[in-house]
Amino acid sequence: MNDLMDKPGRTNDHARIAKHPGAGHAAGRSGAFDGSYANPLDFIFHARSIALVGLSTDPRKMTGAPLGILRQTGFKGQIYPVNPKATEIGGLRSYPSIDVLPEVPDVAMIMLAAKHCAQAVRDCAAKGTRAVVVMSSGFEETESGHQAAADLAAAARQTGVAVVGPNCEGVWSVAARTLLTFGSAAKRDVLHHTPVAVLSQSGAMAGAVARHLQDAAIGCSYVVSVGNETVLTIADYMEWMIEQEDVRVVLLFIEGLRDGERLLQLIRLATSRGIRVAALKSGNSKAGMEAAASHTGKIASEFSVYRDLLAGAGAILLESLTELIAAGEVLGTAPLPVSHLQEQSQARDGQDGVSVFSIPGGTRALTADQCEAHGVPLCTFARSTVAQLTDALPEFGGVENPTDLTGQVLSHEGLFDQTLSIIAKDPHTEALIVQVANRGPRDVMERAALLGKIASDTGMPVIATFLGDSLPAADRARLRELKVLCARDPAEAALFLGWLYKARRATEAHRLQNRASALYRQSSIAAPSDWASTMSWLEAAGMTVPRWLEVAPGSNIEQLCAELGPVAVKAFPEDAGHKTELGLLSLNVKGPGAIANEAWRIRKALNKPEAGILVQEMVKNGVEVFLAATRNPDFGPVLAIGLGGVAVELFRDVAWLALPTDQATVSNAIASLKLSIVLAGFRGQPAADTSALVDAAVAFGDAFLATTPALAEFEINPLLVLPQGQGVMAVDALVAS
Repeated sequence: MNDLMDKPGRTNDHARIAKHPGAGHAAGRSGAFDGSYANPLDFIFHARSIALVGLSTDPRKMTGAPLGILRQTGFKGQIYPVNPKATEIGGLRSYPSIDVLPEVPDVAMIMLAAKHCAQAVRDCAAKGTRAVVVMSSGFEETESGHQAAADLAAAARQTGVAVVGPNCEGVWSVAARTLLTFGSAAKRDVLHHTPVAVLSQSGAMAGAVARHLQDAAIGCSYVVSVGNETVLTIADYMEWMIEQEDVRVVLLFIEGLRDGERLLQLIRLATSRGIRVAALKSGNSKAGMEAAASHTGKIASEFSVYRDLLAGAGAILLESLTELIAAGEVLGTAPLPVSHLQEQSQARDGQDGVSVFSIPGGTRALTADQCEAHGVPLCTFARSTVAQLTDALPEFGGVENPTDLTGQVLSHEGLFDQTLSIIAKDPHTEALIVQVANRGPRDVMERAALLGKIASDTGMPVIATFLGDSLPAADRARLRELKVLCARDPAEAALFLGWLYKARRATEAHRLQNRASALYRQSSIAAPSDWASTMSWLEAAGMTVPRWLEVAPGSNIEQLCAELGPVAVKAFPEDAGHKTELGLLSLNVKGPGAIANEAWRIRKALNKPEAGILVQEMVKNGVEVFLAATRNPDFGPVLAIGLGGVAVELFRDVAWLALPTDQATVSNAIASLKLSIVLAGFRGQPAADTSALVDAAVAFGDAFLATTPALAEFEINPLLVLPQGQGVMAVDALVAS
């Protein structure tokens, strides 16, 4: 991997994103850092002088390690130990307090007991220091530390000092050789600077990712262990990172978020600039959520919300630490799959996708299976490609993709190069897998220059795939320099390509998501207060509702229901939110007498003899859909869509989207659900009006955002999607203020 990789230029013409108190806005810049500090974080990542407050005289202690790390990794600026009990530490003069330092340090690293950290921040501010890294623990992560956390936050707010942490493992700025940490991962003589940034809510995970990236010579540019995020949040660092010229990939380790809505905006912005974001989310099970809370003081939302919203913003979701490390190599090395759609206007005789140059035939089905599992399309060769391979290969070879080129390509001089060139030049090839056999490592390294030339000439991802083998780190590094990746087997190759295709789809989707919601920009909609105003709200949002009426005790039911056929009789939502399981709903009720009996039964079940009962026209032949908008504690306004009725709780076939949304995003969300199968016409049923559902979902989300006062939640279940051309009808709704 090259030290720095080309990427689109950056400007600051985007809309400013709301920031956490104490955070500055990162100034855009081109080229090397010019020495001007527009953001307090600049003082950390481009520090010229450092105060080590509370530095121990014992280098074996955690509080003594930072000085040795700074020296070992080559920091060239001034270092000022601050310890009133020592006059000299490690050959440097030690100062009794911050105020007597001979200059204003750019950043201070604080290693004091929690109860003293707030005052240390105030002392730094009085000296003129604008940024500190608080390594100390004993804050929100402990029951007794909440007051210390509140004091630290107050000190930061009152002084304007940017505070990293507390309870963190510090930060790395590789190019500046500024490693403010006690972590053992930083104890190294050689640092590899590449455009991969690591932001982690776990100090150990930050160190592990950085350690592996450095040990494998993959490298990184910045590492931040964000700690408790008492002042600055992970979004603040993300905002700074995506403005830097030496960041092309951001790796996130997330346990829980406090300003998820802003992080989503930043991921979208990063994606629009060609920066690739990959995220590993922990705390997804009940036990995991409890562990994350005890570790960081956060309570995470349900994983499905994180999964859908992060992916919808453009992040690639990962499943393990090893994947997070691998993503740094894959996303930082390989280009995205090429697209030929705009290059060819003539009739096309194949399908674009990944082409597989395979020596062993036994991996053909395995490769196809894994590509399908990871959403990787396989190329269908053009007729000319098939003809050329047929002429070049023995009769028993396989010339369709995935190929079976047999061992003949190794025993016949020039045949390997010839057939590889034919496949790489196929007009439908977007990426290339080179599947070698049992002497694969040798074959790949002997042809490293050839593979690199193909990668360079075509601009597409090239992955050399083995049969369980791993190359030495030096060989992998050589291939990375040539923009060639390695995978241990076809499954790993498909996994890597799946990430690259997701990154490409996110980039393409960004171009389609620049809509401005007309309804959301218009005057506000009054919040509904009862069933009648709820139905009016739905109609104002562009939805149809069935005819309905309220039956009060003693009403003339025969006169009221004269124009209605079969009806649903049920309690109003304000009397009961979940009607089915409580027996408060009857369907297909016919005739005044039956309606009166059901109304009496529901009043009795409610123990409300004076309650009004909802009588609603039955609507048939529709697909039941669940549609809801809510204000998520981590991400703000979100939309949920999925199978409706009781199926929403049984199957949990639901997709989550950030609001506002658009037709393309809603369509993609529906396509990812089992709901899409039902909408298409399951077991002989007519196809439903999916386009009307998409429009209704977008309008519903816009209306939710435009409602004043703001609603906490609005649920429609079911929303009936009628046969094609007939639209949708909102049957039941529940509103929470």
